[in-house]
Amino acid sequence: MKFIATHEQACILIAIGFAVRYIIGRRRFNRRGITGLQVFASYEQWWLTTRLENLLSLLALLAILAGVFLLIFQ
Repeated sequence: MKFIATHEQACILIAIGFAVRYIIGRRRFNRRGITGLQVFASYEQWWLTTRLENLLSLLALLAILAGVFLLIFQ
């Protein structure tokens, strides 16, 4: 069975990628204190949160690029 991506699937990938990036940006914004720096309760929370957000941001970027690629080369 051959898999053929449709325009709808490409648009869904792009939408998911932008949604994830928006959610991450909003969470980062809401963590900012009065000085403009992100505030964490502990070092471990900072380490885990930033690593997870960076990974999700990278995956979201890949989803956006894959969606654009599918739209262009279909």
